Amino acid sequence: MKQRLSLDDLTGLTPLQQDSLRKIWMPMRYDIAVSQMCVHAETEEYRWIEFAVGEITAVETDLILGDLRVTDGFTKIEQGETEDAEDFYMEEPASFLKSASLPLLTVGQLIGMLSLLDKKNYHFYLLSGSDRFACEIGDFNSEMKTDILSKRDLGHDLVDVLWTLLRTIL
Repeated sequence: MKQRLSLDDLTGLTPLQQDSLRKIWMPMRYDIAVSQMCVHAETEEYRWIEFAVGEITAVETDLILGDLRVTDGFTKIEQGETEDAEDFYMEEPASFLKSASLPLLTVGQLIGMLSLLDKKNYHFYLLSGSDRFACEIGDFNSEMKTDILSKRDLGHDLVDVLWTLLRTIL
């Protein structure tokens, strides 16, 4: 079972959807996120870098997300080759701006976001339990209930279903 979003899931977002996702994402230590890094200034070539959030620092109207590997004392260096076949080392940034990063959300984070958003235009409901305990999130009394239950296409990972729902709201 897929546990979190992938970079492929995020690349389909429009810039407006990316901004909306950033607004509702409250980063926490150990969150996994991606940010772009310029790898070739002349050609304006960028590459996505995946990192785990370490320290979080508020600066003016943005947050600086420290990379956990650097926060905990590791050095991030990538070895590559230049055009004239000499080795070079490119050090990845030690921190990233929240405004330029996107989260690779887990199932739990997706559920948390969906439970906080206005539910007028979509249907979100989860129920889990046994004969001794239960947890219910959302409202099952929805006009969309019949349509949802009649669908035959039910073989998706939970993270993909939650992401599709959140993406349409963004």
